[in-house]
Amino acid sequence: MPRRTIGFFVLLAAFTAVDRPRANVRGYDPRALLHAMASAADGVRDYTMTLVSQEWSGDGLAPPEKLLTKWARPFKVYFKRLTAPHVGREILFAEGWNNDKLKVSVHAWPINVGVNVNPHGELAMADAKHPIDESSLIYLVGMVLDNFRRAEKRGEAMAEDRGHETILGRECHRVRIFTSQTLTTYTLLRGETLWDVEKRFEGAMAPILHANRDLGWTTPSDAKPGQTIRVPRYYAARIDLWIDDVLSLPLVAEIYDERGAMFERFEHRDLRVNVGLGPQDFSPANPAYRF
Repeated sequence: MPRRTIGFFVLLAAFTAVDRPRANVRGYDPRALLHAMASAADGVRDYTMTLVSQEWSGDGLAPPEKLLTKWARPFKVYFKRLTAPHVGREILFAEGWNNDKLKVSVHAWPINVGVNVNPHGELAMADAKHPIDESSLIYLVGMVLDNFRRAEKRGEAMAEDRGHETILGRECHRVRIFTSQTLTTYTLLRGETLWDVEKRFEGAMAPILHANRDLGWTTPSDAKPGQTIRVPRYYAARIDLWIDDVLSLPLVAEIYDERGAMFERFEHRDLRVNVGLGPQDFSPANPAYRF
């Protein structure tokens, strides 16, 4: 079982002592909402949605990117880009399939070509801060719980119940999580990559890239041995979640750094879970796809 999957079930167990909240109650322990979110994520076998993603670019958040998304266990994902650039570009990935490479559609009139790409390589990361294995709703839930659990263990976390709000046309409960974020300096060794640093510090690539944005990197491959970099202790200093009252899953997540700047925002529109996705949904032979 992959390390991140094992970690998610450990996090789930840490929240099982809290009763599931009722959606019409105000002012209860926000840990109950986090527990409900963990339980709901554990029960997701597959989902479809339109992902609206904004990541830090330059001096602020980039314009929203929309992607039609399908996901299923064991880890399989399909993305279709709905916004420029590369409208219509499709990506397929499944653990243990295609030599663990991304299948990416390249549309060059009059033909479409499917190319295989290293998921952690320069091409795959050129327009993204998240590698494919850190891009799912289930990963987001696990990251939030890990962020809170590790910080709370050190007495460096606080969670607030912010009440009910209607967002994306659905009733949600808003939860805000604070952590006392700190940055550690680290010098890259010969032969070491940012992916090695991510594993060493049990971190994630997106906040590492954000913390070192002044170095001018465009992909993780731009980091060089001998560079002194900053590594965040936690994923974020503040995370705001709008957790759907029915699904108990986050429909919106806003993620802030230690300076109070939002460096990521995600919307999960038209989220449908356990819809019964099958092998054809994750096959380049699907007649609806253009690989």
